[in-house]
Amino acid sequence: MKLILTLLVTFSFSAFFAQENPASKEINEAIKEMDAGNFSQSRVILEGVLQKDSTNYDAWYEYAYSYYMQKDYAKALEIMQTQTGHAQATDQLWQMIGNSLDIIGKPEEAIAAYAKGLERFPNSGRLYVESGNIYLIQNKIEQAIPYYEKGIEMAPEFPSNYYRLARIYCNSENEIWGVLYGEIFMNLERNTQRTREISALLYQTYQKALIYEKGQWQISFAKDASPFTIDFETTIGLAAAAYGIENKKPSINVASLTAIRKQMLQILTEQDKAKGMVLYSFWQGIDDMNFWDAYNYWVFAQAPNDQFEKWRKSNSTDFGYFVKWYNPNPIVITEATYFSRTKVLN
Repeated sequence: MKLILTLLVTFSFSAFFAQENPASKEINEAIKEMDAGNFSQSRVILEGVLQKDSTNYDAWYEYAYSYYMQKDYAKALEIMQTQTGHAQATDQLWQMIGNSLDIIGKPEEAIAAYAKGLERFPNSGRLYVESGNIYLIQNKIEQAIPYYEKGIEMAPEFPSNYYRLARIYCNSENEIWGVLYGEIFMNLERNTQRTREISALLYQTYQKALIYEKGQWQISFAKDASPFTIDFETTIGLAAAAYGIENKKPSINVASLTAIRKQMLQILTEQDKAKGMVLYSFWQGIDDMNFWDAYNYWVFAQAPNDQFEKWRKSNSTDFGYFVKWYNPNPIVITEATYFSRTKVLN
């Protein structure tokens, strides 16, 4: 799994490198050859660029990457190590170095490489997530979590750290962090397979943590008690109770979650708490635009029984307006407004 993920992350940067390079035409051609699996031809082109300019960082990066793609990690490392002092080197060079070391069975050296990269790029969300992934693969979850949370602090709009934490906490006894990290992730990375995965996970988690049985609600989003978790459970409990009064046999589906979460937002707003958390503030903006239903059906689009598709077919106009607004109006998270478990608990 790690290899697939890291290949995707690293490869997505390849085309970006060549845009402002004097040899961009040749480098782009080399990238196209690489995309087609013609690695030898790609290297011939890159070698031509390097013969003209041996200091061309973009060409060296792609040259190393061609070996990385062919799983010749030793050769890729040999090339990459020569470029660590280059003025144009980026955090993705250190990411590829660390990934290569990890893949060949040297996780300790990989961690050291990421740490070295972080000395130069302290705001690199990708180096934090890769560091956490080393421990996650070893099932050392408690050692992985601080890296992901530090990654959010240092790069609050980089989505992968939220993704990892959402998966960890939605499968724990403290689901509260999972549902919050997961929804923030979906707003940062809106239309990928990972987005769809987290959509399904959020729905499953809400179903597990919000149960109506024998005339009463059972709320279980957090095993660990803190002012924040108690407040969250109390607020969603009040919202669910209000929904239950209007619906004699409530059950959890997308429609009921949309209504309960709307009531939760109203309570938070009345208590002047919505402005203090970036996701809640974003909720307010969505509600102010009258897109609440559309947004919630999008968040839970992967719920079973085609609940989203059935709603969308009956509300195609409203959903179309929502999409037109939503695309150019992303959630904005800064170093001052970011959300993390450690921030609200400290």
